Amino acid sequence: MQYFLRLFPYLRRSRRLLVITLVMAALSQAAMLLMPKVVQEIVRQVLGRPVGSIAPWALLILLLAIIKGGLSATETILGTRVGQQVLQDLRQEVYAHICRLKLRFFDITHSGEILSRVTADMDPIDGFFSWGARLIFRSTLLFIGALSFCLNMNWRLTLVSLSFIPLISVTALIIGLRLRPAWQAAREQVGDFTSGLEETLSGIRVVKMNVQEQRENEKLTRASEIIRQKTFLANRIDATYYPLTGLWSGVASLVILAYGGLQVIRGQLTIDQYVSFEMYIIFLMVPMRMLGWMVSGMQRAAVGARRVFELLDEQAESLSVERSALNETPVARTINVQRSTLNGDLVFQNVSFSYRPGEPVLRDINLSVSAGEIVGVLGPTGSGKSALVALIPRLYDPVEGRILIDDIDARDYDLQALRRQVGMVFQEPFLFSGTIRENIVFGRPDAGPAEIEEAAKRAAIDDFIAGLEKGYDTRIGERGLNLSGGQQQRLALARTLLMDPRILILDDSTSSVDADTEFRIQEALAELMVGRTSFIISQRANSVAVANRIIVLDHGEIIEQGTPRELAQIPNGHYRKLLDVQKALSGADS
Repeated sequence: MQYFLRLFPYLRRSRRLLVITLVMAALSQAAMLLMPKVVQEIVRQVLGRPVGSIAPWALLILLLAIIKGGLSATETILGTRVGQQVLQDLRQEVYAHICRLKLRFFDITHSGEILSRVTADMDPIDGFFSWGARLIFRSTLLFIGALSFCLNMNWRLTLVSLSFIPLISVTALIIGLRLRPAWQAAREQVGDFTSGLEETLSGIRVVKMNVQEQRENEKLTRASEIIRQKTFLANRIDATYYPLTGLWSGVASLVILAYGGLQVIRGQLTIDQYVSFEMYIIFLMVPMRMLGWMVSGMQRAAVGARRVFELLDEQAESLSVERSALNETPVARTINVQRSTLNGDLVFQNVSFSYRPGEPVLRDINLSVSAGEIVGVLGPTGSGKSALVALIPRLYDPVEGRILIDDIDARDYDLQALRRQVGMVFQEPFLFSGTIRENIVFGRPDAGPAEIEEAAKRAAIDDFIAGLEKGYDTRIGERGLNLSGGQQQRLALARTLLMDPRILILDDSTSSVDADTEFRIQEALAELMVGRTSFIISQRANSVAVANRIIVLDHGEIIEQGTPRELAQIPNGHYRKLLDVQKALSGADS
């Protein structure tokens, strides 16, 4: 219930509209509560007691129906608007929070699960605020109003009628307690299905090349069947409410008919009063029977709210300064670094890191890098190369030790300002489904055409773009799938170069290009890296040949360090072996 209650602060922005909606609901229920009194007067005239015309009373019922219909329509329109506003605010907050979540969260959480919480889990919340909350409000007003009229007309018959309400309430409570976990299980299964579907779509080329369409279809069919079963179980529990409450309402009607009829016979109640009373009793029972819908809607919204707020409760990155639990020293300042004030000196002091507890990736790294130095990072797969450089822009924080940038702890810098001064081209470039121009200016939306073209030229992709019919306005498709791997990598490189970072990180950024293109890119980078602190990560010795210094990692430790010439002289050294292998392969190719 705590997660459910956390939804209500989102009504603040729509509070005026909400008040108007509730007023409309109250007036429509008032019009409805007047109808039995008008019917009572019509019955009285039909029985011939007061002499008068029935027509005015009939017109009054029609007028009340029209008024009620107009008020209800207005209430529905405004209420839906309130619900959509709440959903929009909640969705925007969730999306903004997702963008600030630490990278560790995405390492352990399937993207399909996140999508499920942002989409499917929002639907029941939308349903509650769009109509469920108004249903509860209207039903409460109808119950209180009908009860007041009934007590005023005949309190004894009213008490007899109310004797069945506890049965309906207990039924709703018992079913509600069973319904919530059933819906919870169904919603979680939807998240698993979405994750599987997203994975299949992302790897559709692999699926087709391995002729595994049938297998993937069967896997998703099984997941869909589990959703059907769990949703059916929840609906089956939900469905038991209406027959049971219908039974209690039917028994109550029989009792009211018997007791009320006896009072009419004894002259304690007139027929017109009984007819009016029976209508109010129906009004009294309707909210009780609607209790099932209310409970069901609230349970679904509560389940959705729990999954959404569990996401919002995940620890996010601080937009300014954030200290890890290992360093509880109070932060005295937030440094908003600019490129002109950043030298680029880096010091790793006793740095250890692991993605998961007990599985160290880096062990006690001590490394000093001078401003403007070009450092090559070599090592086999899984040696910790990418983890090492990911600590610089604080995509992750060290488990132990610290990283100093210009003799200042990296955690003392404004996080956004720091990352604007660290350019990184990942081993697997990611492009967005927009135009080439939009992808290049992603980090600098205010860049001018000349700057964009210069970045493309340095990344050796300007000739390719010039040959396209729409040039920089060419759309590249989802994740850049219309481009080759090399073209994707060069476009990602242009995006980084446009940011003009003080610290440049190239994570195997030429692994997907041919030798000629690699040579062109390296020529451009050699000029570009002058005066910048740069890291070149690769598994190929020739890719780091321009480095001032090379470090070799293995199992998270630095096992070799020195200039390319120095490392080449180490017998049986890792760098020397790598050079020999590549020379042998080059000789075989020639």
